[in-house]
Amino acid sequence: MILPLLQVILAVLLVGYAAFWRRQQTRRRAKSWNAIISQLRCNDWGIEEISERFLYKSGVQVTPKDVWQRINGCQGLWAMYKNSPVLVQLADYAAEHGEGVNVEMLEGLRSDAFQIRVCVMLALAQYVLSASSVGASINAHRAVATYSTLMVNLTAFIQEYSTSLFPSYLDAVA
Repeated sequence: MILPLLQVILAVLLVGYAAFWRRQQTRRRAKSWNAIISQLRCNDWGIEEISERFLYKSGVQVTPKDVWQRINGCQGLWAMYKNSPVLVQLADYAAEHGEGVNVEMLEGLRSDAFQIRVCVMLALAQYVLSASSVGASINAHRAVATYSTLMVNLTAFIQEYSTSLFPSYLDAVA
């Protein structure tokens, strides 16, 4: 008797979640370029100190030991965590309004954003739960390196496939 009730409740929850997810996707796709850009967190956490030309050249100029201080610790990690899905939204918007978009490059941007979020969560968890900060610093360095690569690839993506949006993109992220 209880099993059919649990099945019905589970089915209702799944249908409800699917409807919620669909509505969120519709809202996300309906956003304008300026609405997406307004969600970006400012780069006041030290990305300029870590990368030579962070929009055009990937790679970081710090060691895992130094990265925590350079990004202002948790503040920089959280900014990367919050910015990475917004940067993917910018790429999706540029892809929808661009021509001849490279789908593989777009998927690479999504993968990088996901990897950044995982590295940030691991770094924050290790920072909070561990007496040693070595693991947190290594994951923070990995997140920063991936964020730098994401920014370079996104800049190239928007510049190549959606040139009309490029000036406002530079204003927002620089």
